[in-house]
Amino acid sequence: MNASPKIPIKNIYYMLCYAWNVLEQSDNIFLGSEKFDNIYNLFARIYINGTSSLIKRGFNRYYIQENEATSTLKGKINISDSIKEQTFYNASMICQFDDFSKNIKLNQIIKTTINILVKSPQLDDDLRNKLLKIRLHFSDIQDIRLSKELFSSLRYNRNNYHYRMLINISELIYCGLITNEDDNEFTFSDFIRDNQMAKLYEKFVLNFYKIHLDENLYKVHSPKLKWNLDEEISEEELSLLPEMRTDIVIEDKVKNTQLIIDTKYYAQTLVSSNWTDIEKVRTAHLFQILAYVNNSNFTGDIKGMLLYPTIEKEINANFPILGKRIGIRTLNLNTEWKDILDRLLSLVI
Repeated sequence: MNASPKIPIKNIYYMLCYAWNVLEQSDNIFLGSEKFDNIYNLFARIYINGTSSLIKRGFNRYYIQENEATSTLKGKINISDSIKEQTFYNASMICQFDDFSKNIKLNQIIKTTINILVKSPQLDDDLRNKLLKIRLHFSDIQDIRLSKELFSSLRYNRNNYHYRMLINISELIYCGLITNEDDNEFTFSDFIRDNQMAKLYEKFVLNFYKIHLDENLYKVHSPKLKWNLDEEISEEELSLLPEMRTDIVIEDKVKNTQLIIDTKYYAQTLVSSNWTDIEKVRTAHLFQILAYVNNSNFTGDIKGMLLYPTIEKEINANFPILGKRIGIRTLNLNTEWKDILDRLLSLVI
């Protein structure tokens, strides 16, 4: 994609809150209305406000078992290690004790993320300086090597839930913005052109409907569809078929209807071909949504929709194809947040 939709930074922030189910933290961490043009500046702003709030609140601490040489005896004396290390020559003994420390994974991840952000060449100098000042509060907290396993090992409860937004930002930076890490040198990727906005757009729309649609009336999910094959085939042959993983499926329990939404984050909703200047829907996108509606085993009325971000104009088009209705819709992300919410609800209700 050669160009990117210009989105107010506050709207990107709220999309992140929906995607990560942390709406209750949204007004406590970040307020702003500038135009979004640099994802590193956005994350740095969120991190500055989020960590400032964290510092005022106080770092979470856990008891960590330490085993170290100390001149002041405490906890349990480790005789064997003390003899082995000959610590008594320095008037100390190795003791094993519990330390109520803030040097825990959550704080280590935040410090490491600050270190990553300040190295970004795209970061504004003012934001970099603010992050460097905040980093002073983490002086006695160790760095940690980020990994998928590290993030998946984290567990949240009511005592540490306020960390979740910052940790999610850290994970997104690790998974989506760092393309290479070698000897502490980072290569930063383009958030827009490397499909991270497409993933955010999809998850935002899915969770928006999960939150705002009454679960007694609607079922919102993203199931994997099976191919409607005319006869049995082997597992080996079946494995050759592409998977049909839907983005959003909304089922109206009262009207017995199913709406399959496929989100497409592209700078151009319509494209022209080599043979004509007339702009049309992308062939691959249309065939994909058709495959979804034609292979759904839902017993009621089935509709499909391609949902693009608005760039220049709003599109509300409907196409009856093979007994199914396919809609093309756009969502203007460069507007007031309330208008975005109203538009999304109008597509379903």
